[in-house]
Amino acid sequence: MKFVADMHTHTLASDHAYSTISENAASAAKAGLSYLGMTDHCINMEDSPHIWHFCNMGVIPHFLSGVRIIKGVEADLTGYNGELDINDDIYYNVEWINASMHNPCIIPGTAEQHTNAYIKVMDNPKVCVLGHTESADYPYDYDAVTKACKEKNVAMEFNVSRFRSQTSVQRLHDIILPTCAKNGCYVIVDSDAHFCDKIGAFKKAEALLKDIDFPEELIVNADLERFENFLRLRGIKTNAEIEPDEE
Repeated sequence: MKFVADMHTHTLASDHAYSTISENAASAAKAGLSYLGMTDHCINMEDSPHIWHFCNMGVIPHFLSGVRIIKGVEADLTGYNGELDINDDIYYNVEWINASMHNPCIIPGTAEQHTNAYIKVMDNPKVCVLGHTESADYPYDYDAVTKACKEKNVAMEFNVSRFRSQTSVQRLHDIILPTCAKNGCYVIVDSDAHFCDKIGAFKKAEALLKDIDFPEELIVNADLERFENFLRLRGIKTNAEIEPDEE
């Protein structure tokens, strides 16, 4: 299994992270990655960057340390009809959205409400991933949501940072990943790195995926051609599609 991208990473623009985008890119290159998602928190998180962080992302080169930087955001669901803490200025400037639920931004509700929120947010054309959905605070209908992921070409995240919680790992192992496999839903393995040395550190995730015999063809970032096809479906330029004068 050869991972080519890590699409959930934070820079020190989010106050609880500690590395620059240049340091993250260097770590991604060292890990052999071709793509890196820069996905700092959006405006409803208490320590999120100022809105100017997102408005000025065009100054970041397309490539750092030979790694394609995809400018994105980890946006929070703020309502059960798929609302996100993102405005037009931010939306215009990002290529990729990880849609997540965090307690400071949305009060835990019922499984039905969480299910509706996840399904509705996938109608947003820039939402590429549902982030760390294994939280015990936000149960949902796994079958319905993974079927919607399949239909709408949105990936379900396998968030490596959640290995800190055995219950999260168990939920991934026993419920979420098997349901993704059953419904043919893409999974993306992400570090959710808050320090550069965690980027691309996927060995534990790879071992768990092998343990449950998860279909490799459904791991969207475990093959370059597969990942770039996913980018094209999302309207995002691949490395080869970046014009020389854009570099």
